[in-house]
This record gives sequence, structure tokens and C-alpha cells, in this order.
Amino acid sequence: MDPKVLESMLKMMASDNDTDAVMGLRGVQGLLRVEGIDMGRALAFVLMNKDMLQSKAPAAGKIIDAEPVSAAKKETPPVVSGTPQCVSAQTGTISIIVPGQTAGEVVTLPGLAAPESADIALHMKDALVAATLNKSRFKLKLLDVKNGKGEIIETVLQAEYEREGMIPVRIWSNVRGEVAALATVLRRAVANTLPDLVAA
Repeated sequence: MDPKVLESMLKMMASDNDTDAVMGLRGVQGLLRVEGIDMGRALAFVLMNKDMLQSKAPAAGKIIDAEPVSAAKKETPPVVSGTPQCVSAQTGTISIIVPGQTAGEVVTLPGLAAPESADIALHMKDALVAATLNKSRFKLKLLDVKNGKGEIIETVLQAEYEREGMIPVRIWSNVRGEVAALATVLRRAVANTLPDLVAA
């Protein structure tokens, strides 16, 4: 388990930003699964041993670092940079932004996906960050959801990862034709901007 990756994900979990917190939680969940540790049991262990953890807890409102931190180090903000972003600057479009850049190519979303561009951008960001933190390529795949009669009630577009144990990230769902059209656009966008993350 890479300590730097773990530290980044734990910082994300503690973030006030919901997206970062969820991505941090997903990342920790993936790391635990790779190590063969059930997340529920890990959390239960922490809660059952809270007295041991609280015995050295600092007074309320004070944070004590485990090691001395130099002034120069304090000035440097926590880095979870190096992760790609996906934003929707205006309804109907998204941009995938490569780490180190401030803007990306504007991609127009098709059909019924266009009005939901902000939500789709948020989920795409989750998928891209998960791939980067866990160093795993992914594919955007369609998953048909069926009722008890075997009829397709909706189709889900999700990012599925090469690395074993990673949970797929749901991007968007709708009728199959609309989801397939969005998948085509997003696959092209990811291949053009972040080809190293695209699974063969």
C-alpha cells in the first residue's frame, strides 16, 4: 500500500467538499479490498477500539501532528494535484482538464445528456480521479438494468477498472440509445485528452 496515495485519499475523505470526500472514501475502499480487508470490519474494529485511539487525542479544537513540521512544510498545501478534472462551464458541455492545465477541449453532450452536463461532469471527475489515484485504466461500459420479466428498464454508463477490487463509477443512466450516444462522445473525449487511462 503506497503511503502517499493513502495519505492523499485520507485527506480527501476529511474534505468539506462532498465530491472529494466520496472519492477519498472510494479510494480507501479500493485499497482495503486489494489488501483483502473488508471495509465494514475495519470500521467496526476502529469503533470497538475507540478508547485506545481517544486516549492520546488532543484537546478539542487542537490538532497535533505526529511529527514536527517545518515552517516551509506548513506553507505547502496538501497536494492531491496530479489528478484530472472534469467540469461543465455551461449547460450541454463538459471539459476534461489534464493535470497541470487550467482548461480543456470543450465537448458537446448529445441528446438528453446535455441538460445534465453538470451531473455527468461530476461523475466523470470521480471516475478519472479514481483511475489516477488507484493507477488503473478503465473502460466506459453500458450496463442494462432489467426487471423481473427480463425487460430492460434503463441502461447505465459506468467506468469499469482493470485493477481488481475497484468499484465501478456510475456516470449516467437513461434509455439505451441516449446512453450509448453519450458513451461514444465520452470515450472519444477521454481518448483524446487522457489516453493513458483508457483500457485496451
